[in-house]
Amino acid sequence: MDYLFLIKFLIPLLWALGFALTPKNNEKAIKTFALVGAIVVLGYSIKMFIDLPNPGVLTELFKFQMPLFFNISYTFAMDGLSGVLLLLNAFLLLLVIVATWDIKTDKLRLYYFLIFTLVWAVNGSLLSTSLYGFYLFWEVMLIPLFILVGVFGGENRRYASFKFFMMTAAGSILMLASMCYMSALAFKLNGSYDLNYAVIKSLSLRFNGFWSPQSLVFWAFSIAFFLKVPVFPFHSWLPDAHVEAPTAGSILLAGILLKLGIYGFLRFVIPFYPQAVSEYRDIVLFLGAIGVIYGALTAWVQKDIKKLVAFSSISHMGYIVMGVFSQNEFAVKGAIFQMVAHGISTPGLFIAVHYLYTRRHTKKLDQFGGIARVMPLFAVLFFLITAGSMAVPMTCGFVGEFMIVTGVYQLNKMVAVLAATGIILSPIYLLKMYHLTALGDITIEENKVLKDISLLEATPLVVLSVLTILLGLYPKLVMALYDGTISFFVNKGI
Repeated sequence: MDYLFLIKFLIPLLWALGFALTPKNNEKAIKTFALVGAIVVLGYSIKMFIDLPNPGVLTELFKFQMPLFFNISYTFAMDGLSGVLLLLNAFLLLLVIVATWDIKTDKLRLYYFLIFTLVWAVNGSLLSTSLYGFYLFWEVMLIPLFILVGVFGGENRRYASFKFFMMTAAGSILMLASMCYMSALAFKLNGSYDLNYAVIKSLSLRFNGFWSPQSLVFWAFSIAFFLKVPVFPFHSWLPDAHVEAPTAGSILLAGILLKLGIYGFLRFVIPFYPQAVSEYRDIVLFLGAIGVIYGALTAWVQKDIKKLVAFSSISHMGYIVMGVFSQNEFAVKGAIFQMVAHGISTPGLFIAVHYLYTRRHTKKLDQFGGIARVMPLFAVLFFLITAGSMAVPMTCGFVGEFMIVTGVYQLNKMVAVLAATGIILSPIYLLKMYHLTALGDITIEENKVLKDISLLEATPLVVLSVLTILLGLYPKLVMALYDGTISFFVNKGI
C-alpha cells in the first residue's frame, strides 16, 4: 500500500487552496502558479501510470475505513482504463491553462481554484473502486463546474448552470437509492454496509424481468450515467452548458466529464449485471444510434458555432455508448480509444472557437467567412482538428468510429447501419462550419483586420493536431495502455 498516494492524490486540491496565498492583483504570478501546478499534476499522473505493475489488473493504491460512518471502506485503485483517463484529465488541465492564458477577470484566483478542484474530483471518481467513494466524488464534481459556469459563463449562465446541476443531480438520487438498497443486502450477508468490488459481486442480484432487483438497479445506475454522458433523450442540459460555459468549462466538460458516465458503465454496471445488460442491450444501442443521428442533424442547422460543436459531442458520445454496450471486444476497445480521440478533437474545436470569439466577440457563423486570408496559421490548425472530429481516415477520430461500427455490426446490423449515417453527416456539418468561418471572401469589414494566432495561442492547437494525426496512424500508442482490461468489460472477468 502506497501511503505517498494520499499526497499525490491531494496535489490538485492543495494547489487549488494555494491560490488563496497568491497575490490578488498579480495576474502573472497567479497564472504562473496555475501553469506550474498543471505541469506537476501531469508529471505525477504519468509517474503513477508508469509505476503500475500490471495495467490489466486493478492495483490497490490506498484503503481506509470510516469507523464512525457505518465502518464503510474507501478504496482507491488503478488499472489501464482509469490510468488512461487520469492522464487525459491531467493533459486537459495543462491545455486549459495554456489555451485560456489571455483570460481577463478580477476573480482569477477563484477561476483557477475551481478548475483545479474539478480536476481533483474527477481523479477521485476515476480512482475510487468502492461505490460510496465513487459517488462522493461524482457529487463533488458538480459543485466547481456549477460555480464555474454560473460565475464565468455567458449571458444565460445562471439558467445553464442550474439546469446542468438539477438534471445531473436528479440522476444521482436514483443511483444513491440503489446503493442504499444494495448496502442493506450487503449488511444482511456480511454485517457491513460496504460496497466494494468483492461485495457487489457477492450480492448476485436476481434477474427475472423488469421489476427484479438487478433490472431496477441497472436502470437506476444507467439513467444517472445517461444524464452525465449525455445519451438521447437525456441530453438537453449539454448544449446550454457548453454555450454558456467559459472555454475552460467547455474543454473539461467535453474532454473528460462526459466520459465519466461511460466510465461508470464500464466500472460499476456492465461487469456486475450481465443479465440486465444482455436483456436491455438493444434499447441502449438504438438510443446511441439515435443520438448519433440526432446530434449530427441538430448540429447541421446551428447558426452558433459553439452550439454546433456542443451538438457534435452528443453525436460522438452516441458512438461510445454503442461501443461499450455491444460487449464486442473490438468495439469496446474502439469505444475506449474514441473517448481519448473525442477528448482531443472536441476540446480543440472549443479552443478554436475561443480564439475566434476573443477577436470578434461573436459566435454567429454568419459573422465570419474568409478568415483563412488573414489568419492562415489558425486556418490550417483549425482544419486539422476539424478533420479529426469528422473522422477522416488517418486521424484519431476515424479509428474509434470504425472499430465501434464494425463491432456493433456483428451484433446488430440495423443499429450499425443507422450509426454509419453519422459518418456521412459529420463531414456535412463540420465542413459547413469550416467553410462559413475560414473559406470564401471576407464580406465583413471587421474580419479584414483580424490578427493571426500567436505562438502561445498556436501551441495547444499544434499539440492537438499532432496527436490527431499520430494516434490516427498509430493508435496502439493509446490502446496498449488499456488493452489488458478489455476482457473485464465484456463480462469475461466476472
